[in-house]
Amino acid sequence: MDLTATIEMMLQQGKNVLESMKDLKRSAKKKGKVRSDLYERFCANQHSFDVYTYIDATLKQLPEVQTFQQKLELYSENFAGVSTDYDKEVDLKHMENTYEEVLTSYDAMINVLR
Repeated sequence: MDLTATIEMMLQQGKNVLESMKDLKRSAKKKGKVRSDLYERFCANQHSFDVYTYIDATLKQLPEVQTFQQKLELYSENFAGVSTDYDKEVDLKHMENTYEEVLTSYDAMINVLR
């Protein structure tokens, strides 16, 4: 697979991650199975993005890609436990801050990859 195609797949999967983040963010205050399902969808999209980075070692080592992945982990930590504890409280302020950090890191990654 050529590098251009790999980059496009990565960026598209990054957009999928952002969409699932946005849906999860909208449901952060809610409790229950719906929020849990949205978190699982986010985690699946995040995992798929990570898999795409393994296609090319050079891409995986880019600081902007690594930063994006680190920011995704921080965002994910806001929702840790919501799959098993439907009543778990989410720190909305921290979640909002990490959400913005993910968006910023995604933009930085796009600028480097395009």
